This record gives sequence, structure tokens and C-alpha cells, in this order.
Amino acid sequence: MTWLGKLRGVGTDSEARLLSLDRSLATIEFAMDGTVLDANANFLALMGYEIGEVRGKHHRMFVDPVNAESEAYKVFWQDLRQGRFQSAEYKRIGRGGREVWIQATYNPILDRRGRPLRIVKFATDVTAEKLRNADFRGQVEAINKSQAVAHLAMDGTFLDVNDVFLKLFGYEQADVLGQNHRMFVDPTVAEGEDYTAFWQKLRTGEYRQGEFKRVAKGQREVWIQASYNPILDMDGRPFKVVKFASDVTEAKMRAADHGSQFEAINRSQAIIQFDLNGHVLDANEHFCNAMGYRLSEIRGRHHRMFVDPAYAAGKAYNEFWQRLRRGEFFSAIFERVGRNGRRVSIQASYNPILDLNGRPFKVVKYATDVSRNMEARARAVGATAQTLSNVQSVAAAAERMSVTVSEIAGVMVRSKDAVDGIHGKAHIADQAQIRLRAAAQSMDGVVQAITKIAEQINLLALNATIEAVRAGEAGKGFAIVANEVKSLANQATSATARILVEITGMQEVSDDVANTLSSITSGVAAVQEFVTQATNSIEEQSAVTRDISVSMQAAAIDVRSIGEGLSAWA
Repeated sequence: MTWLGKLRGVGTDSEARLLSLDRSLATIEFAMDGTVLDANANFLALMGYEIGEVRGKHHRMFVDPVNAESEAYKVFWQDLRQGRFQSAEYKRIGRGGREVWIQATYNPILDRRGRPLRIVKFATDVTAEKLRNADFRGQVEAINKSQAVAHLAMDGTFLDVNDVFLKLFGYEQADVLGQNHRMFVDPTVAEGEDYTAFWQKLRTGEYRQGEFKRVAKGQREVWIQASYNPILDMDGRPFKVVKFASDVTEAKMRAADHGSQFEAINRSQAIIQFDLNGHVLDANEHFCNAMGYRLSEIRGRHHRMFVDPAYAAGKAYNEFWQRLRRGEFFSAIFERVGRNGRRVSIQASYNPILDLNGRPFKVVKYATDVSRNMEARARAVGATAQTLSNVQSVAAAAERMSVTVSEIAGVMVRSKDAVDGIHGKAHIADQAQIRLRAAAQSMDGVVQAITKIAEQINLLALNATIEAVRAGEAGKGFAIVANEVKSLANQATSATARILVEITGMQEVSDDVANTLSSITSGVAAVQEFVTQATNSIEEQSAVTRDISVSMQAAAIDVRSIGEGLSAWA
């Protein structure tokens, strides 16, 4: 029991008050050197020790080792030994290194001469309050680091602002303090009844929060998510307003952009929302018009009402919704069923919407009615099939024509070869005729020579006859020979005349042959030129026909590809 406890039963009023302190406070007694003399149950319970564990130990056992070795700690005990009273909040160390905060007084007890005998310490555990205050300070510091904070008088005058606030609005502190809150408000708003009512409610202690448009330096528009918090005095009356604000300008602009985009989509596309089980949550007017229903007729119904029953009963349809529930996205052309079984083709995307934890919680479908496009596609497919058939027919005809032209070209080539051969032989015959004519002309010279010889022989025979007559009887034999020679000469002349007639006839025939061969050669040359031109034309035609055939085959392939592409468009 401490010396306060030992006073029990003395009976004085002061002693009673001291005993009351001993019951309510943590009390410990120290010698002047800091050694523990005694401690009450409250102190032992606070620090977690038994009396035997602390008695005789120095006060530093309750102090942080670093602090216990400090100069300040030495001065602390020097002051106590000199009788100086100490009071403050102290951090102390309990059992196991547990941190304990106390509000304590160290009271030197003096003897009759005024000299300190011992030290009595009265302490109250303020650990919880200290931690709570530290928590409050930490929160305030965190808020000051992350949020714009302003303190305003009840008339709206700025008392204080933090750096985040100044940075957000682009001002220096001197530009803001003492100014009215309306400096950040659009003038038309500041003059309105709503703004006046806003401050009236704050002055009555009402809390206000929401998104507000404010005006920063240079008339820059700023959107803030803010709370205006009236702070009450000890009597519960508001004496100032603390404003906490976050800059949501970017988010606001992004939300406005997203909202505008959604409105644009909502105006142009059919939109319907489903829960993850496929039940209709909502649909816009475009969707209802496309399918021929009113919203009240489809809300709560299952998506399968828009699907062919055979498909809805199949495995593929169940798998479709299972994949949507897993968050998978789908985009394609789908055939759906509207009111009264009407077939509707839509270009649609099914979009799983995720919650804040990344889990799908609904499906939004964006769709465009492409029924007319699909009907046009069907017509195009049919027309493409007919075009393909026509192109294939033309390609086949072109192929056959190409083959025929090739055959004609072959025949013309052979004809040209034959005409070239005839032309060559006619040229050879013409050369032979020229040589024959030359030979005939040579024979004419020979005949003329023979004729001259025959004439000379006749002349000699005549001379011989004359001489034989002159010789008389002696010349009879010579006359006979001369007559014979004359007869032979006449025969030679007759024969030469006949030969000349034959040579002349042969020359005439040769001329006829030459003329005929010349005509044949001219005709053959004309035919040769015609055949050559025809052959060249046919070769050109054959090349063109081959090009046409190749082009038509390529066109057939392209038309087939177009048809397959249109058929695959779904």
C-alpha cells in the first residue's frame, strides 16, 4: 500500500480526498534517486507488473531506452530532486514493450524544512485518447494531402485553405483569405435564390454535399465533389464551415462524354438489357419497334422469346449464355423472331457489364436492324449465281472459240506452207522455161547457120553443074555428083525449114508457158500474201481469244468468290 493508502482511517477531509485519488489514479512513489518505493494496484495494472517486479527498480524501466539516456531525462530528475513539480503527457513502456501514454504529475514531497523526501506520481491512462487523437491527426493530414480543404466563417468568408485547394483553383493564399465564397461561383448562380438558401441551411447547421460547378482563376470551369460541414461550438451552435472537396472535372467531362455517346447510341441503335439468366431488364424504343413489341410485353421475359424455338432448345444456345455469364463478348449478324413470327435480321453485339469487382452482372445488347440489307444480300446472292452461270457459259464458249481459232490457225499455217511450196515450184518452172526459151533461141541460130551452109552447098552444086557442062563428057560424073549434092542441099534446106517451123512453134509454146507461169506466179504471190495476212490475223485473234478465255475464267472465279462472300455474310 502506498503512503496515500496508509492514510486510510485517519479521518480528516484532506486525507479522504487523498484516499479517493489513490483509488482512482495510478500512483507510484520514488526515492529521490528514482528508485521505486511503492505503487498502487491501478499503476501495476496499467503497466502490467506485480509489485515485486518493480519495487527497488529505477524509474527508467518504464522509459524508452533512448529517452532514458538522453540529457532531457537527466534534467527531468534533477528538477525533481530540487523540488520542482512536473506535469505533462508522457510515453511510457509497460510489460512486453507495450506503449502506454499517461497524463501524469510528478510531485516532490517535502519535509518540515522544505527538503524533498520522495516523489509521488499521479497518472491517468490516456493511451486510447492519444491513439484516437493520433488517428484523427493522421486522418486530417491524409485529407489535407489528398483533398482541397477550406475553412469559412458563417458569412462565407475564407478563414483558411490548404495547398490542394489553392492548386485546384489556381490562386495564392493571399488572394483567397478574407474573400467571400461567391468568388468561386458563377455570378448568375451567386445571385440566385438557391445559393442564398444553401448558405442559410449551413448557418442552421445543415450538412450539404454534392457535385458543384465552381469557377477557378481565369474563369476556368472546375467541377468538385464536396461536402460543406458546419462545425459546432460547445453550445451546439455553428461557428464555422469546413469544406472538403475533390476535383471531379475530368470524371465529369468523361461522364458527360460517355453520356453524350450513350444518348447518340440510344437515338440510333436498338438497345436491350438482360440479367445474367437472360431475362429482359429494359429496352429502348428502337428495339421495341424493331421487334414489334411494347416494353411492358417483354420486360421480365426471357431472351428466347426472340429466338427460333429449335435453336433455343439446342446446346449452342445454352453455351451462348454460359459464355456471356463468363464475361465473353459476342458480335455478329443474328436472325431473331419478332411479333407474329416475323423474321428480323440484326447486326448486334452482346456486351457483359462488369461490377466493381470485375464480375459480370448484366448483359447489354446493341443492335441494328439489317433485315433489308439481308434481303438485298439474298437478291445479290441470286443475281451473283445467275451472273456466275452466264460468265461460266461465256468462259466455256470463249474456250471453245479459242480451240476452234487455234485449229483454224493450224490449218492456215499448213495452207501457207503449201502455197509457199507452190510458189517455190512455180518459180523453179519459170526458171526452166527461161532456160528453154534461151535454148530455143540458140537453136534458131543453129538453123540459120545450117540454112546458110545449105545455100552455099547449092551454090557450089550449081557451080559444079556449070563446070560439068563445060567439061562435056568428062564432066558427066562430076555433074551427077553435083546433082546429088544439090539434092542433099535442097533436102537439108527443106529439113532446116521444117526445123525452123518446129522451133518457132516451140518458142510460141514456150512464150505461152512463160505467160501462164507468170500469171500463176502472180496468183500464187497474191494467195501467199492473203494467206500470210489471214494467218497473222488468226494468230492475233487466237491471242485475243485466249486473253478473253483467261479473263472470263478469272471473272468466273471472282464472281464465285463474291457469291461465297455474300453467302457467308451472317
